[in-house]
Amino acid sequence: MTANSPSHRQQNPIQVTIAVLTFHRPEQLRLTVKALLAQIDSAPDYNSRRFQTTIQVVDNAAKAEAEDIVLLDESRVSYHHEPLPGISAARNRAIEEAGQARILIFVDDDIIPEPQWLELLLALWERSGCEAALGHVISVLPDDVDQWIIAGGFFNRPERPTGTIIPAAASNNLLLDMEFVRLHRLRFSQSLGQIGGEDSLFTKQLVQKGGIIRWCNESKSMDPVPADRATRQWVRLRQVRVGNSEALVALMLSTSPGTILTRTKYLFGGIARIGVGALGAIRGRLSRNITREASSAKLLYRGLGHTVGSFGYAYHEYARDQKAIRKVSLSPRDEVA
Repeated sequence: MTANSPSHRQQNPIQVTIAVLTFHRPEQLRLTVKALLAQIDSAPDYNSRRFQTTIQVVDNAAKAEAEDIVLLDESRVSYHHEPLPGISAARNRAIEEAGQARILIFVDDDIIPEPQWLELLLALWERSGCEAALGHVISVLPDDVDQWIIAGGFFNRPERPTGTIIPAAASNNLLLDMEFVRLHRLRFSQSLGQIGGEDSLFTKQLVQKGGIIRWCNESKSMDPVPADRATRQWVRLRQVRVGNSEALVALMLSTSPGTILTRTKYLFGGIARIGVGALGAIRGRLSRNITREASSAKLLYRGLGHTVGSFGYAYHEYARDQKAIRKVSLSPRDEVA
């Protein structure tokens, strides 16, 4: 009898844990947890019988500061403090605290799920048997956002038909089948914990182990973008960081002599992107074509990230102290527990 068989569902509800990772966002966290509880409460009766869902909050601040979140619903919300810096430490803590739950769903502490978000994500997993499923996150920009940012598509995320198999995934709306994760002892890389890209590496490793990730386009959540992130400086640095993590993840997954080829690819590919992006940005500025200027700048900064990352360096966007470019350990030792 499988976990997805009707008789099993009737006798033993499938345990689902929604993990909300938080860092100094008390107001947003409260709104998100309330919205998640509403999702659970609004599930159809057959879903409530089939799945038993709880919420765990993992606080990655240096000192515990969100303990009172459990007061929203002490029977369904738990709180865990993970003081070790970095998003990877918090994600790995969530995996540990999930216990024997069959499903773990990662969400950010500022997302607001749309109606049927949870129901649709679980339905895709159950009917397809995939090892991971990714919902569609939609960025909501401030009303007065710089048009240059919109023109460059800095916060755009692609849409795909539901069921599409994808090679990697972000973890801001990610369902994981924990039987597969536990079987292969998958964990998030500590090396990338203050940089980003740990979710890309994790899900690429999941695929390498034979797992399948499917896209769920109808499972939508809204991601309000704070004003301090909707700036040219922030999106430029984000592109550098994304380029860094793309190069570093590729290097971590490479084996010698493939590492040399990967390093060369990102070094010279990055240099080419810098050149093409710089030229396009200049031409866009001169011709007053804001779309060309912004999209070319996006290419330029992504290329800068690739170039720096090819040498094993990265911008530590999530560092608690000074945010700076530092050397990164490329050892795969901490990628699998």
